[in-house]
Amino acid sequence: MRIARFSWNERIQWGIVEGDELRALDGDLYDSPRAGRRLCALSDARLLAPIDAHANKVVAIAANYGDKAGRDGPGIFMKQPGTVIGTGDPIIYPRIGRSIIHEAEVGIVIGKRARHVSVDDALDYVLGYTGVNDVSAAELANSDIGAGMSLRWKHFDTFCPLGPVIATDIDGDNLRIRCRVNGQTQVDGNSADMLWGVAELVSWVSDVMTLHPGDIIPSGCPSVDEINIGDMVEVEVEGIGILRNPVIADSD
Repeated sequence: MRIARFSWNERIQWGIVEGDELRALDGDLYDSPRAGRRLCALSDARLLAPIDAHANKVVAIAANYGDKAGRDGPGIFMKQPGTVIGTGDPIIYPRIGRSIIHEAEVGIVIGKRARHVSVDDALDYVLGYTGVNDVSAAELANSDIGAGMSLRWKHFDTFCPLGPVIATDIDGDNLRIRCRVNGQTQVDGNSADMLWGVAELVSWVSDVMTLHPGDIIPSGCPSVDEINIGDMVEVEVEGIGILRNPVIADSD
């Protein structure tokens, strides 16, 4: 099932994508949702980020590919609500930016309240998965280390595209992840290479904070590369679809 948050007829709502159509979402979004009556063609609606960023949180995972280096778990950081955008929305290149990078990831969408969840039970708390681009201002990372660390390099507005949909009934631990810039593939990886899998991540985060239905955990990226003003960035996650965002200059 592919669940979408979208705008249609001046109304924001949730629905089910079936082929090139949008159908009403019957039942509860987080409790056995099902497709209802046809609403419109998919092309007649505007897909939005599959999260209410002011009601839910994005709890991002750092350093989940490569070498564990003796760590007992990955890093955790937050993306502020203003970072969240949907497919088709522009990524704004910061005025102070010098090296902005894409980070294509699988996003884990929480389906029910989770606190101190065991690894064995963790998948029961997952609704599905979505695409994520954890955009970052790489050149600011070192300047933010030390006393008063802010992680501002992760927090610029528009730095967390999400979408295009939430896909259920797929294996989050074995999804191909690709990132293309202007049609050229720069990243081609797989979530099977994560150091800590989906269940471990949900358990790990739930020991730190309570997770609520609709919260999203970006699970880390296999590789990164730079983006520039004028680029079109596409994050494609197997079974989910293509999250597509242009990069524009900050004109405010």
